[in-house]
Amino acid sequence: MTSERTTMSLIYLDHQATTPPDEAVLAAMNEANTRLFANPASPHAAGLRVFSEVERVRDLIARFLDVRKTEIYFTSGATEANNLAIKGIAAEHPGGHVLTSAVEHKSVLDTCRSLEQAGHPLTVLPVDEQGRVRPEDVAAHLRPDTILVSIMLANNEIGTIQPIREIAQITREASVPLHCDATQGMGYLPTRAPDLGVDLLTFSGHKIYGPKGVGVLFAANDLTDRSPLRRLLHGGAQERGLRAGTLNTPAILGLGAAVGLLDHRAASQLTNLRARLLNELAGGGARFECNSGTDAGFLPHAVNLSFTGVDAQQLLLDLTDVAVSSGSACNSSSQEPSHVLRAIGLSDERIKSSIRLSIGRSTTEADIVQAAASLTAAVARCRR
Repeated sequence: MTSERTTMSLIYLDHQATTPPDEAVLAAMNEANTRLFANPASPHAAGLRVFSEVERVRDLIARFLDVRKTEIYFTSGATEANNLAIKGIAAEHPGGHVLTSAVEHKSVLDTCRSLEQAGHPLTVLPVDEQGRVRPEDVAAHLRPDTILVSIMLANNEIGTIQPIREIAQITREASVPLHCDATQGMGYLPTRAPDLGVDLLTFSGHKIYGPKGVGVLFAANDLTDRSPLRRLLHGGAQERGLRAGTLNTPAILGLGAAVGLLDHRAASQLTNLRARLLNELAGGGARFECNSGTDAGFLPHAVNLSFTGVDAQQLLLDLTDVAVSSGSACNSSSQEPSHVLRAIGLSDERIKSSIRLSIGRSTTEADIVQAAASLTAAVARCRR
């Protein structure tokens, strides 16, 4: 596994933004770039060898999700996969009602809002103070013209795990497709699609120690047989006609290596390291408030904290030896307060003082102790 430090001994605690590629991933990508470089759509022997490797990865992912191989589609990442799932459904049902939540990733929320501008009625469900969608709210807001419900598996800012199974029971009874952005839950939570009850599931490679630029859409055959998804990209007939463009073979083979290493049962070690981090911060006198929970209803490796009287952006500039973030990496250039923290009822002042920390596979006890000491000192400097 690759080190999660730079030559400057930076302690990396921003795994919800991205993860360092595992050495097995780099090896698979190197082989693709040097030996398996042919176009998998080419009919010659070299192309057929690459095609076979791509299909091996497709089969591996299908088995991991416990779905059919023909239900797996490769994309450029979770953002494209989310767009393809949501817009692909909506394009076949003009004017249909869409239901989502206030804490979804921007690639879901903004996609749904674009549909609203195009004439699709949209309902954005509120969440409770922990950021959780109430299944009864989903049931109450379903309509005869509802064409899709999109609820994430786990939140990318506060780690809240959503009650997807309960929501799926409701959508199944109503014969409404359910899409789940599982990007943040992959590798930390069980993600067998039949157990979750979802019709569409998406995730990205770079959040699971795989490469950037590759993602996956699972679309159940039972759904697409009734109503095929509308493609977003036109060109070739790749991905069974749903997603045109030459496949990113190195990224796909790297993704396969990353998925092959996933084991959500290893989450207990991360939970212990998170507890140590919070204890070290509290013991060092860094007064803070938790914006996310630490029980079984939340991701095991992440926590969102507010430091009263501290500007989070200034804190990040002061904190030179620890990598953390002030929210979603997708919104880092925006000056708008976090829509997730606002949705759970936090004040702008508390949101402004919030940071997100997320632990990874190679994080050690020593890293946690040093990171807590550096963060405590930086908080004290900012408060002065």
